[in-house]
Amino acid sequence: MTEETPLESASTADPTATLQADVAAYETIFGELARAMDPAALLKVLTYTLRNAKRVASENQSYDSLEHRRLVARIEALMARAEPAARKQAMTQRNAANHERKVRAKHQADSKRQREGR
Repeated sequence: MTEETPLESASTADPTATLQADVAAYETIFGELARAMDPAALLKVLTYTLRNAKRVASENQSYDSLEHRRLVARIEALMARAEPAARKQAMTQRNAANHERKVRAKHQADSKRQREGR
């Protein structure tokens, strides 16, 4: 009889290898992610991945290893590609909110003038 070896589950897999696979997947489909996802959400996902990479490195005490530095650099490169769109989106949302506030203030001032004029 042959002995079956159990497959590693996702929870017991090497976390560094999992992170490297995630980053490789992000790099491969980055263009599609950038088109399909909200830029701020994409940046948040990458930030979370970077935080996980740093946590795993600190748990494994491999913070200064070349492998870890390369992984962090790959994540930061993706973040640098996502940041301009996220910044532009934030500015657009801020400008829209400011415009709405100004329009509301103008309407309030007009209605106040109208009430006082009667």
